[in-house]
Amino acid sequence: MSNAFVPPYLLGLRAKERPADPLVSCVVPAYNESANIVPMLQTLHQLLNDAGYRHELVVVDDGSRDDTVEQVLTHAAELPVTLIQLSRNFGKEIALTAGVDHVQGDVAVLIDSDFQHPPEMVPVFLQEWRKGYDMVYSVRSSREDEPLTKRLFTRAFYRLANSGSRHKMPADTQDFRVLDRCVVEALRQMPERNRFMKGLYHWVGFTQRPMPTQTRERRAGQSSFNYRRLLDLGITGLTAFSNMPLRIWTVIGCLISLCSIAYAAWELTHTLLFGNPVSGWPTLAVAVSFLGGVQLLSIGILGEYVGRIFDEVKQRPTYLVSRISGRGASDAGNAVE
Repeated sequence: MSNAFVPPYLLGLRAKERPADPLVSCVVPAYNESANIVPMLQTLHQLLNDAGYRHELVVVDDGSRDDTVEQVLTHAAELPVTLIQLSRNFGKEIALTAGVDHVQGDVAVLIDSDFQHPPEMVPVFLQEWRKGYDMVYSVRSSREDEPLTKRLFTRAFYRLANSGSRHKMPADTQDFRVLDRCVVEALRQMPERNRFMKGLYHWVGFTQRPMPTQTRERRAGQSSFNYRRLLDLGITGLTAFSNMPLRIWTVIGCLISLCSIAYAAWELTHTLLFGNPVSGWPTLAVAVSFLGGVQLLSIGILGEYVGRIFDEVKQRPTYLVSRISGRGASDAGNAVE
């Protein structure tokens, strides 16, 4: 029901199932976020206290090399924090997975630690969740603040990923979202090692509600998410949720074969009518080089899918946890400020 109209009756049924005093679990992935992590945790703690929600703050340290861990542990006595330290840097998609695996609440909030996702929207998202939506997610209201190359890449990715797909993946979505417990349990059943979380959120379905949000600048520090990681994530998303690249090259192969047959027919006719001159070696060299390049590119695309299969069949753990500290949740208004 992610892109479909949700009947009010169904929303009403879901709303009645919401607990009167839910436990809210905030998942905050962090990688070298020493300057941002504590202000974000304090902001979330205050917002949820003011809204009257019991809550826990689940920080997933994704192998930080600065003092992110020290900052969290220093303030652990003041906040209802659970710190999950991964054994190395696994990437944001895996850090989110680890957070989802460890939440205890009736509803989970996924939010970045750098303040690009506005934390004051969390109570608004939770209100929509109370209305019966199982997933409330952020959609970028504008991408004008991004470089043109990134905007073009993102647009091309969504068009390619949704081509021929029965269920279209919503464009411009973010990891900033609220997940009901049923969605959390569904995500825990996803066994993929190469994870594209935006695709998994969409695939599980349930009642969903998009919410336009304005992405902000980072409060401090620099993002570690560069164009290489963006390309890696895009390839992971395409190979995990679409066979379109394989279909495109199947069509290209068919077109090249038809052109070759037509060219062969033309050469045969030309030879029968005018003979077979020695000239034509440049044409032959260009044709061989072109077909060789197409074949290598096709093998490369096929290799991406085979590589993903190889990663999956090895059955390695998705991530490894080195340490978990400070497990606990607070009652709204009763936690130490």
